[in-house]
Amino acid sequence: MSTALAFQPEPQDEPDDRRTGARHISVLRVARGLWNGRDQLCVVRNISEGGLMFECLHMPEVGQELVIELRSDKQMHGVVRWTRGNGAGVELDQPIDVERMLREERSSLLRVRPRAPRFARRGPLRVVVDGETIAGEVVDISVTGVSCRLDAPVQRGPVVVAIDEVAVTNALVRWTKGDVAGISFEKPLPWRPFQLWLDRAQPR
Repeated sequence: MSTALAFQPEPQDEPDDRRTGARHISVLRVARGLWNGRDQLCVVRNISEGGLMFECLHMPEVGQELVIELRSDKQMHGVVRWTRGNGAGVELDQPIDVERMLREERSSLLRVRPRAPRFARRGPLRVVVDGETIAGEVVDISVTGVSCRLDAPVQRGPVVVAIDEVAVTNALVRWTKGDVAGISFEKPLPWRPFQLWLDRAQPR
């Protein structure tokens, strides 16, 4: 599944966010942001070869060095150059080929890897198999899937996953190892409830 949720009209460039190189491409990509020893879900709104703009719940400061992870194999390092409300403009340390990166993402949709960025969190969930509800705990989670420790064994195949205040969604058990199962969601989780859940959940 893709972390590309929608396309939006391109906003006006920030005065302090003018960059040379390729034009900005307006996107809506769920990403993982890392700074000050903390990670959180970010939503990348536009991106160019030299920088990007994202939104998140807890804003970094201007001058903050950070990492933005769009996929498990794509981390971008940069520095925050401006902030406004819940938005921040980042200058990347190294230029990127944006169109190539987006092509690679689209061509990888059927692969197991690369995958959406994952968050190590602890929180309850329920898995429904053939009408039976099994309680469990999240090990790590992304918008497209979850690894969880379950109170009873499950087999590979279709299930329903319920995460309170986030979503109830059809899903598929991809693998099991002991009491841990890897589950992919039929549809990506809604990013705003997921963002709030990550903020409340206990990091591992």
